Amino acid sequence: PTKQIQMIVKEIMKGNYRSFLDLRIFTHYETIAIYGMIISKISSFSEMQQYLEIYKEQMENWAHCDLLNFSHIKEYQNEFLTLSKEYRNSPLPFVRRLSLFILFLLIKEEAYVIEALQALESIKVEENYYVIMMGGWLLSECFICYPKQTIEFIKTHEILPAILNKGIQKCRESNRLTQTQKDDLLIYKKKRR
Repeated sequence: PTKQIQMIVKEIMKGNYRSFLDLRIFTHYETIAIYGMIISKISSFSEMQQYLEIYKEQMENWAHCDLLNFSHIKEYQNEFLTLSKEYRNSPLPFVRRLSLFILFLLIKEEAYVIEALQALESIKVEENYYVIMMGGWLLSECFICYPKQTIEFIKTHEILPAILNKGIQKCRESNRLTQTQKDDLLIYKKKRR
């Protein structure tokens, strides 16, 4: 269970977490998750990135991406933005998802909303369900937190229909929007090509 994994991570972080990470135990979902949770707690960006480069090759599902809470993202926003750009065109779907997930974490600050929307616009082809889903989550968060900028952006820019429609769906499922706001988004839905 996740709570037990978190307890294990907490105990490892009390000691020499590097010696655990250097073992590279990637035999089970849980050991990969422990590795990811540990690296997302590392306070030095350069050290975290060194281990993230190993970890990103091991991620095998959406949870391995989404558990990376990056507790020090505020201190290294520009560095994480660079990582997001670097990961955007990876051949590995969960690394592409991670690219969007980093933006999802960054858009808590309004300065990154246009960057996030431009990243979504740059995706011209995507077939992987988990990348499309994260794109939808990112777009819905933009809609919910920054409705004016997001609406203006989608009026004048082309976002992949699968991502746009998933974002609208996630907004319609949200408790953070009124029914009127949800209904107003329906005019932006697009047919898939």
